[in-house]
Amino acid sequence: MGRRRRKGLEVLDRGAVLFIGIAVGTVLGLSLRTGGKPLRAFMDDAPGPVAGAGTGAGDVAAAVAPPRLDACGSAFPRSARVDAALAGRRGLHIGVFGDSFGDGVAAATEQAFRKQPRVTVHAFSHEGTGFTRYRTQDLLADARARIAAQPIDIAIISIGANDTQGLFVNGHAAPFMGQAWQDAVGGRIGDLVRLFQQRGVAVGWVGLPRMRDADFDRDIQAINAFQARVACKLGVPYADSVPLTQDRNRRFSQRLDDPVTHREYLARASDGKHMTFHGYEVISRPMTSPILALFAPASPPPAPQAGPSDRPVAPPPPNPARAAHPAPTVKPAPRPTPSPTPSSAETPRSTPAPTGSVPSTGSPTDLPTGSSTGLSTAAPHAGAAQ
Repeated sequence: MGRRRRKGLEVLDRGAVLFIGIAVGTVLGLSLRTGGKPLRAFMDDAPGPVAGAGTGAGDVAAAVAPPRLDACGSAFPRSARVDAALAGRRGLHIGVFGDSFGDGVAAATEQAFRKQPRVTVHAFSHEGTGFTRYRTQDLLADARARIAAQPIDIAIISIGANDTQGLFVNGHAAPFMGQAWQDAVGGRIGDLVRLFQQRGVAVGWVGLPRMRDADFDRDIQAINAFQARVACKLGVPYADSVPLTQDRNRRFSQRLDDPVTHREYLARASDGKHMTFHGYEVISRPMTSPILALFAPASPPPAPQAGPSDRPVAPPPPNPARAAHPAPTVKPAPRPTPSPTPSSAETPRSTPAPTGSVPSTGSPTDLPTGSSTGLSTAAPHAGAAQ
């Protein structure tokens, strides 16, 4: 009996060793396929390998930096629907789409317009979703249903933290950031954006922040650069959140300075990924500020500037030379008086002075000075600056 028990234990021991060996081999194999992140294999879409052509760390680091906001979407937030809302004095509707970062951006956007009764913010985001997780949530189908039930004028998108994984495309593995992955994810982004644009909706994109974990941050920055390039091709403005979510040494930091108030604040959640509410407000401002500007009161027109012909002409000062040596008065010449024919009986008489003659005073008469110069002193033109 004891001998059978020992044999049974030996069989169990061998089975346990075999099982452990298989488990270890499976984990090692998944680690090789997923770049040291075996849990990716148990996510929604089965991931492809991270290592390989076009998926190494050097390719991720060589990703193009996100373009400037005004380089690819200078018309934001204007669109056909936005202009119609402003012209018709109807309410403006903003829809926010994305994952858990979209949740935060939606809350911050709603806070930004709390004093604008004409603006309504709709949170259409879903936690845990992404462009690589359409088995969990088809973002295109969900957005189509959302805007059919509630039309919007502006769409703000913030998503991607769940997309650091591979996926299957037509039954073939598409490694993270490989060409097949970029084609698939880029096509899904394009379909979503064009859904909005074809309905006259203005679209803006808020990028992801700096992350604490170095490997995760590398993947997120690759997604940021990829999303920015795709958004630019689609004419969508992209708000780069990284400069707003890192310290002066370009590293992750829990506490940061608000770029508006210049005061330090708690920016990041304890998980090293998500933001605090204040942090979401900061990264949302590049999108909310131009929308708020649409409701700013119009500034009064500038006062007209006086032209050269509108300026009043001041009389020149009196000429001192003229005042010291006034011009002499010109006396009229005396009119000749015909002499009567003398007679031999009369004694010639002296000729009287002609009427109207001015007796000589021996000195010239001074001319008055001042306004008698003949220059215009008319009032200035009505349009002149006073």
